[in-house]
Amino acid sequence: MKIFIDFDDVLFNSKDFLVHLKDFFVAGGINRELFQKYYYDSDDKDKVRLFNPYGVLERCEKYEKIDGTRLRQGLDPFLENLKAFVFSDVKPFLEKIGKENAQVVSFGLPSFQQSKIVGSGVGELVCDFTIMGKLKAETILKILTEKKISLNEKMFFIDDRVEQIEDVKKAIPQMITIFLSRKEGRYFDEKNEFCDWHVHNLKEAEEIISKL
Repeated sequence: MKIFIDFDDVLFNSKDFLVHLKDFFVAGGINRELFQKYYYDSDDKDKVRLFNPYGVLERCEKYEKIDGTRLRQGLDPFLENLKAFVFSDVKPFLEKIGKENAQVVSFGLPSFQQSKIVGSGVGELVCDFTIMGKLKAETILKILTEKKISLNEKMFFIDDRVEQIEDVKKAIPQMITIFLSRKEGRYFDEKNEFCDWHVHNLKEAEEIISKL
């Protein structure tokens, strides 16, 4: 059995984390308006832009002439202990299904996502994690090939974005897809025909996996 599972809003409370991250920037002299103004790089013309807190700091220094020394010194330590943002059902779920069966596949800026996954402690509860800045099917297929995992093996994909689920299901029809929408999540996608199951927490997901 192999379970591919998303990180943000599935394992990690990204909404609460971003509130605390903004508070951290405010305490360092960058108000909420500036944080939002420089959330993304305006020069980045890619269709999908990735959030980078260090980029916010650099843009505030460059365009607003803010001294970011204090923030820069404190940001790494801030990201080192993020266990408070891991949902309470994560550890029981991952322990129940087995570390060797779980792999995180996360969308985002590699360096920042790695800091979050390691700082949250989730990295210690799964066999591996992979970070990408695009849809996930291509990456999962690459993982299956590299790890010599047969397409006949029971496989699950858990994500909170229907776009990602559709991409994976089209590429790997054998994959059992679980659409997880938490009340704490940031998105309000609607289940479609590519979602085999719809759950609201990992306890419900574990019950489905156990049945199948």
